[in-house]
Amino acid sequence: MPHASVKTIRDLIYWEYAKLIAGSTVGDRKNYGFVMHSYKKLKDGQMQPSNILRENKKFFNEEKACAYCASAEEGLEWEHIIPKVKIAIDTFDNQVLACRGCNAKKSGRDPFEWYGKERQYEIPRIVLGKYLKLIYDLHKKQGTLDSGDLNNDGKLDIYDLGVVLK
Repeated sequence: MPHASVKTIRDLIYWEYAKLIAGSTVGDRKNYGFVMHSYKKLKDGQMQPSNILRENKKFFNEEKACAYCASAEEGLEWEHIIPKVKIAIDTFDNQVLACRGCNAKKSGRDPFEWYGKERQYEIPRIVLGKYLKLIYDLHKKQGTLDSGDLNNDGKLDIYDLGVVLK
């Protein structure tokens, strides 16, 4: 559940990105104090999410393994983080390597849809980092960064992030 000050898509993206920063820095995406500190800095403009180029460099420097399960099996496939069935972003920024099993299981879902709320902290760092940067840019282009509950379910949560993809 996001902090009470998370009222817009922009805030929600910053909140999720702050959790990602906490995971990378202190090793715990649930470290509320660190998440809140990073969130406030992002929201106040004192800190910026890293450029997607950093994610791509990190991806290239890592072992060639499935981004989701770390399997190094033969025949890894390029998998679209935001599925092509939702929006045509056929760039390297929207891709990671995945084993056939994970690629098939994920299918046409975005990372939050696939992992769900129960497992959202298990979304791999590289996948989540790329996803948040892409989704921020999409909402910016659509003019929905300062919108609230986009899926009209009565609450602002991770499932509102992918609504821009229509």
